[in-house]
Formats: sequence, C-alpha cells, structure tokens
Amino acid sequence: MPLSPRMLDKLKRVLNARRVAIVGASPEQLSVGLGPLHNLLAAGFQGDVLPVNPKYREILSRPCYPDLEALDPPPDLAILLLNQHLAVDLAEKAGRLGIPGVTIVAGGFREVGQDGEALNERLRRIAHEHDLVVIGPNTLGFSTFAHGLHSIFWHLPAKAGPVGVISQSGGVGLTLGYSLSTLQCGLSHFIGVGNRTVLDFPDYVDALREDPHAAVLLLFIEGIENPRLLYEAVQQTTPTKPVVVYKAGKHEAVSRATATHTGSLAGEYALYRAMFRQAGAYEADSSWEAAVAAKALSMVRPPAGNRLCALTFTAGPCIVAMDKLVGSGWELPDLRPQIKTRISSIIGEKTPVAIQNPIDLTGPGFLPRNYVPVLDTVLREDFDAYLVLWNYNPMIRIPVVELEELSRRFADKSIVVVNLAAQGEASPISESLASRGVCAYLTPEDGATALNALLARHRFLKRENLT
Repeated sequence: MPLSPRMLDKLKRVLNARRVAIVGASPEQLSVGLGPLHNLLAAGFQGDVLPVNPKYREILSRPCYPDLEALDPPPDLAILLLNQHLAVDLAEKAGRLGIPGVTIVAGGFREVGQDGEALNERLRRIAHEHDLVVIGPNTLGFSTFAHGLHSIFWHLPAKAGPVGVISQSGGVGLTLGYSLSTLQCGLSHFIGVGNRTVLDFPDYVDALREDPHAAVLLLFIEGIENPRLLYEAVQQTTPTKPVVVYKAGKHEAVSRATATHTGSLAGEYALYRAMFRQAGAYEADSSWEAAVAAKALSMVRPPAGNRLCALTFTAGPCIVAMDKLVGSGWELPDLRPQIKTRISSIIGEKTPVAIQNPIDLTGPGFLPRNYVPVLDTVLREDFDAYLVLWNYNPMIRIPVVELEELSRRFADKSIVVVNLAAQGEASPISESLASRGVCAYLTPEDGATALNALLARHRFLKRENLT
C-alpha cells in the first residue's frame, strides 16, 4: 500500500534531515563507520553531525556521544553502521525515542534465508509500531546533494544537480552516479533502496515527485513484489517529471540470482517493459544510456515534433547517429531552396558540397565564422530538434559562447551538441558547456540516444494531452 500522509511527510523530513546521528562512527580509515562522517563533512553539510560510539570522545574533531539517549533534541536521522541484529535493536530504540527515520547498512536479512526473514519481519513490525522510516537494510544509504546531506558510506564525488537516482543496487547506483559525473551532470539525490523491508520504490518516487531539486528520476530496478504500485507511482509522476528506468534481470537465470542480492525476484521482463511504456517512463538498456537520457531530459525541453536537422563538417559521425535516430522515428525534411542558397553563400559557393539535411559543411565548416551563421540560419527554420556536431581541435576555437547564446535564443527548439573529442581533452569544454546550459556529449551514439529520449518524452506528453 502507498505510504500514509504521516509516513510520507516523515520520509521527506528524513531525506532533508538537519540533525544526523552516525551510530557506529569510527576514526578507522577502512571502517564503514568513517564513510558517512567523512562524506557529510566533505560535502559541507550545514546541519548537525553527531557521531555515536561509546569508545570515543571525539571523531574528526566532532564530539562523540555514547548512545542515542545522549542526543537532545533527537536527530532527524540515525545511520546505523552495525551488524544486522544490533541494527534492529537500535532501530527499535530510535522508534521509542521519537527519531523519524533510520538507515540500516547491514545485510543479513531476507536475502540469506529463514533466519534473515525472521529478522526482516521483526524490523517491519518495529517500523509499523513506531511509524519509523527505514531506508534499507542492505544499502549504501542515501544522499541529498542539494543540502550537502551526503550520508552514504562509500565514495561518490557528485555535485548537486538535477537527477535523482533511486537504485536497488549500490554498485549500479554508484555506476549511474559516476556516469552522470562524467557527463557533467550532478545529482539531486542518491537513494539505495536495498532490501525494501519498509520503504519501496513507489514511496521514494512519491517523496520526490514534487521535489524542486529533482528534475528527472532515474531508477535501477532488479525486481519488486508489487509492480502495480510502482506503475501507479510512475504514472502519477511522468506527466510533470521525466522518469528513466534501467531494469536488470531480463532472463530467468539472472532473475533467480537477484534473490541472493536483495531478496527479490526480477519477474517476467516483458511485463515490466509494457508497464514502463504505459506509465510513460523511458527505458534504457545500460547504465550509461540511462545517464545519457537522464541528462538530456533534465536539460532540454522535449521537441514539438519529430522534424530533425543535423549540422556537421564531418559526415561519418552524422551517418552513425542517423542510424539510431531514423530508426526511432525522427524525420529529416529537406531544406528550402533559399536556405540552401544562403548556406552556400556563407561557406563559399565554390565549395564542392551538395547542401542537404544532414548538412555537411566540409572544410569551411571548421571555422566558427562559417559554422555559427549556418547554425543560426537553420535554427530559424521549421525544425523541432537539432543535432549539432563539432570536432575538437586545439588549434580552432570551439564556439562555446555562441552555442550558449543560440541555445538561449532558440529555447523552444531541442538542441543536442556532440563534440567529438577524447574525454580528457574535452573535459573543460564539456564542463563549460554544461554550466552554460548546453546539452553536449562526446559521441554521435550518445547524441542520438539523448534525442531519442527527448522524442519519446514528446510522444508521451502528446498522448497525455490527447486523453
């Protein structure tokens, strides 16, 4: 069942906690107990960080408390870095003390058999008795980057941004975070749902549906017991906020393996796929594709239709992109004769090239003084979206400022830039483009994936408006 209004409010409070207790905190370098403390301090969390461990008087120059009872007032969140038995005992104590929520990192619950299942049931009873928010167990924890609440116990160098990651796997969740970081796209949230003993995917989707910091939700799912609830939560979200889904466990053998990971069965993939499509989510086939799509959906408005114009000065990458784009429903209408004439006059009428869509400017297109006026010209035309390909060369200035200006001036158009370059060389340029609101990638395949996600979003919204 969906969370009660009281529990949903508690979950939102926990995700925006201002007082955080770290039970089992430790100064040991390789200890799980150091991770959340280090991350919170390094992220500049402005709330109260409260280490709890009777063995120490202070950790990292922070006073250390002997137990939860010593904290006055009670914290908004207690991160329990203890074994599964002690964690459940402490969760019960937290409930009695009026602490709204806990994160349980330890595994050893329903994924390990009968004894773990019994412990799982005890934890569920405690949560229901005290209306206690329980994130996990068997999780990295969660982070809310907009508030510096970086409370997971592992390394994730994410800056605040527009994508909220909700993952059933800590490792895949980190992969999504790393991919988004590589793409110069920050996170609003990172939530490891773990075993989902008390809270499940629909609860987190409900909690973030109206969160202004999360422009896009990105879910990694292995399996769930009640797909209907997830469908309803996503369906209620997608009319106003894009949802990207990456589903694992597409085959029966893999489905069985997930039971030993988070205690869930993946279920029949065809049903999930139909559910995602009907609910309006965009389904990705890899963690990287999911990150590419989430970035585009967080930065670029959906197109008004499927009329695409592509601009390049090197034809091959455009052809590669077109394979993916045309197959997904994009059309490439030809240019009007007067526009062809205008482009020829910009690059030089003696340039041996036939002007068509995609537009290959060849050699003269290397120069920003030619490339930018052509882009300006076609942006005035009746296209819905644009694939803009550039090729990095340290001897030629990349028209970053012009791309920003054109993106702002033609904000009603969906513009995706591809800067063909080695990642190391391109990193400063990618960061500059992202900071200026220009959605850019390094490969034609990624540019095509981004545009396909935007087209899927257009089709869904058009469908919604017709109903």
